[in-house]
Amino acid sequence: METRRTILVVEDNPAIAELLRETLTESGYRVLLAATPDAARPILAAFRVGLVLTDAFHDVSGTIWDDLDPLVRLAGGAPLVLCSAHDPALYADFAAHGFASALPKPFDLDEMLALVAALLPPG
Repeated sequence: METRRTILVVEDNPAIAELLRETLTESGYRVLLAATPDAARPILAAFRVGLVLTDAFHDVSGTIWDDLDPLVRLAGGAPLVLCSAHDPALYADFAAHGFASALPKPFDLDEMLALVAALLPPG
């Protein structure tokens, strides 16, 4: 499958990760899963992906960007979408950190698929 149809989902909730994997796979995407940004780093080093959907991981000692900024560098220009149940004020500056979009949780799966299709056009 083409690189641009490969999506890395970084999600620590196994039920949400599986739901996203199933939904995206049914829509024709290849999905790679990582539970944390640390687990995503070797995947991004080994595979070229077309898009990264990532949860916001917030360590009380830092900001959400401490874990997520390295993913932007490793994504090799692929768009990143931040999916978060955190207060949107924590990630209002997502574009300044290299993210293409932010999707507050809970989100509608059709809304997520439309955003993915806009960022990762078929073909």
